[in-house]
Amino acid sequence: MSTELITLLLFGGLLFLLALGVPVAFALGGISVLVIFIIGGANDFFIVATTTYRQITDPGLITIPLFLLMGNFLVHSGISDRLFKALNLWLSGVRGGLAIVSICVCVALAMCGGFGPGILTMGLIAVPAMLAGKYDKNLALGSVMAGGVLGCIIPPSILMIVFGYISRVSIGKLFFGGAIPGFICAMLYIVYIVVRTRLKPELAPKVTAAMLRESNRWLSAADILLPGMLIILVLGSIFLGIATPTEAAGIGAFGSMAICVLYGRLTMKVITVSCMETMKISGMVLWILVAATLFGVVYTSAGAQDMVMSIVEKMPVNRWFVLFAMQGILLLFGMFMDDYAVVTICAPIFIPIAVLLGFDSIWFSIIFILNMQVAYLTPPFGWALILMRGVAPAEVTTRDIWRSVPPFVAIQLIVLVLTMLIPQLALWLPEKMF
Repeated sequence: MSTELITLLLFGGLLFLLALGVPVAFALGGISVLVIFIIGGANDFFIVATTTYRQITDPGLITIPLFLLMGNFLVHSGISDRLFKALNLWLSGVRGGLAIVSICVCVALAMCGGFGPGILTMGLIAVPAMLAGKYDKNLALGSVMAGGVLGCIIPPSILMIVFGYISRVSIGKLFFGGAIPGFICAMLYIVYIVVRTRLKPELAPKVTAAMLRESNRWLSAADILLPGMLIILVLGSIFLGIATPTEAAGIGAFGSMAICVLYGRLTMKVITVSCMETMKISGMVLWILVAATLFGVVYTSAGAQDMVMSIVEKMPVNRWFVLFAMQGILLLFGMFMDDYAVVTICAPIFIPIAVLLGFDSIWFSIIFILNMQVAYLTPPFGWALILMRGVAPAEVTTRDIWRSVPPFVAIQLIVLVLTMLIPQLALWLPEKMF
């Protein structure tokens, strides 16, 4: 069977199954097993067993459940509520302070638990508080969702870990590379909120003067100190080379459990719920990794990668045109497909193309993940929109949620373009640390 036909079977079949609504792991695994059978018959099924065994016995994958457990313990410790109230006291004199606080808490949660906890907890805590404070609905919803999706670019990001395993790129370098673009994005969110509320004060009324007492502020400092120490302990140990990401994840899981103990929230129910949530997400990610690796093995062994490389080499266009075309494909896929599906389909193809064209693999990987960050906010499939719909107050409609994201998507695209034009934004930290 020709390489072209195998490529058509693999990717055409995968897109068809995804369009039917088949989960990513089963779509990837199913089409891979089918192509293996077509090419070599039942005798080649040993490839499935050896690939699966190699993945599930990889000790590095323990990073995923440990970071997830860390995030789940922090969510159930009530730390997000405490952080929100404490930071609100310190920023209560700033117009739009609640929206800024929401982004700051989302950044802190992103640095502790990755994507998800920020939107879920701030959707339950900050959005009702902002709506009760007469904040503009679009500003309230958009700031929480935009802050929540920072978890896919600010380390430790679960998506980065999955991306690193699928594309064989250093996870530690990805963590370093995503830090500066992620914090620039958060800073631009805050600048946008400050400028917009200055121009239109009715979007964010000021809070009452009763909240401005210095004594309240200093009493709340302890609620900022504990998560700050945990973040420094986890990310600082990675950045300083004291611990690997896996070891840092273990430190983080233990530290978050200790915070639960200090706050008196470590009950059997919290332990059970945290562990169950960790197992569910870890199981999903592991199945995707196994299926994606199998897909890559079939794809490579069929010679399809060499075919793609030869096509790219013969293309009579500038390499930047190819780069922008890949970004356009990622943005389009991100609007209609799950982020893990986009990573598993595109990363094994796009990374070798980028390297062949002379682009740095870490820089291209960060651009890729910034694209996925945009995908989280773009309808109709944006995960941030779906999560917000699940936790938003009853008076918030789907139309309200969709209308709130365009300014923040524009900021994300600005950061994406900046990182493309200034590669050192993604490469300076990895080069310094490695």
